[in-house]
Amino acid sequence: MDSKSFLDSLIFEYVGYPPEESATLEKLAYRQNVAPTLFLGAYLPSSFSDSHSTLSERQLIGFVVSTLANASTITEESMSHHNPAGKTVCIHSVCVDKLYRRRGVATCMLNEYIKRLRNESQNKDVNLKYERVALMCHEHLIPLYQKVGFILKGESQVVHGNEKWFDLTFEF
Repeated sequence: MDSKSFLDSLIFEYVGYPPEESATLEKLAYRQNVAPTLFLGAYLPSSFSDSHSTLSERQLIGFVVSTLANASTITEESMSHHNPAGKTVCIHSVCVDKLYRRRGVATCMLNEYIKRLRNESQNKDVNLKYERVALMCHEHLIPLYQKVGFILKGESQVVHGNEKWFDLTFEF
């Protein structure tokens, strides 16, 4: 992800979550630095300029960012640390530009993300294979994640902001 896309992802994070829930610049940069293969951007297709036939910049419209942990659900520790040998992919953010929400972007992005994780895991040593994807979300977003195949595990023990969070997992 280039620096412009990274800055756009930070804006999506700030717009998509209340201040007490959004990742800071430092946290987002940490996650991209320690787990770059777990940072996926969704872009509008590139277009060509008619007058000069040059490729224009791709426009980021959404992203997913994760780290690895050993716990089967998101924990306070997994929100702050990355364990390179972890078997659980912990999704921290799924953000879509306001202009592209409710158009299936998040669903497509999550389906592609899971497909890539499954393919990457199949090529790993047996001791490094992913076992699951975990995330926590607010109640109104549970149907979105269930549509992609996540299973609701119940109310999360993590306190992050003012609203309740719910744990969901996708088992490989």
